[in-house]
Amino acid sequence: MSLEALWYEASPYAYFVVGLASALFSNSDVGFVFSALLLTASFTILRLRRIHRSPARVESRKYSRPG
Repeated sequence: MSLEALWYEASPYAYFVVGLASALFSNSDVGFVFSALLLTASFTILRLRRIHRSPARVESRKYSRPG
């Protein structure tokens, strides 16, 4: 597995951990806003990947013809 593929799969979890840690240890409103953005990004990435990799979507792409 290449480094790019590893980061692609691990990035939403890294965003979640960093966002959660910054939300817990932030002393300012700006830090809390950025941690909320990181948490939102991680959930959005995971949701879009789950939708894209769903079995129904994979089946529909298998039988569709390009063009």
